[in-house]
Amino acid sequence: MARPRLVTDEQILKTMRASVLELGPSVSLDVVAERLGVTGPALIKRFGTRQNLMVEALKPPEEPPWVKAHRDLDDRPLEAQLEALFTDIWLFFSEAVPCVMALRESGIDNEHWEKAVGPGPLRGLAALVKWLELAREKGLIESDDVETAAYTMLGALHMRTITTHITRQSMAARHHRHHLKGLASFFAGALAPRHRSTRLRAVRA
Repeated sequence: MARPRLVTDEQILKTMRASVLELGPSVSLDVVAERLGVTGPALIKRFGTRQNLMVEALKPPEEPPWVKAHRDLDDRPLEAQLEALFTDIWLFFSEAVPCVMALRESGIDNEHWEKAVGPGPLRGLAALVKWLELAREKGLIESDDVETAAYTMLGALHMRTITTHITRQSMAARHHRHHLKGLASFFAGALAPRHRSTRLRAVRA
């Protein structure tokens, strides 16, 4: 008799995530197990319940990966830094949104839902607020309410991701780059210190 294939937790979670995104949240554990070369009961034994496995496979990280990459600002113009920041946030949303929506569609209960959502959204918001506060300290922006600005930025990026996912539109990368560049330009202009934005309008006129 052949020995059962040894798989890591990460392999199981990666295969479960890929299977759900491909076949939907009702995908059979037997399908996942077959792809891993193990049995369904072996997966349950490892994670306790199917719902636990779903949550572990699809929940977003406790700290969005873009947070670490954008803890500080550099010497580039604000618009260029915003474009880089928005690109990393959008890439994160592009991966996280389909997973979270699949969890919601699976009929997950409130207890598991709270565990799945975790502190990530609030940590992301707090990190963006801090980034904007640093930009204000450096004189790159002028705003009395950076929290509202942060909410608006995240909302714009999140909404685009949801719309793309729901409508199943497969946009070329250049379309997303164009959108992110335009978004960065808009916020850079809206948040620029008044004397700078006035001078910029005069030059463009």
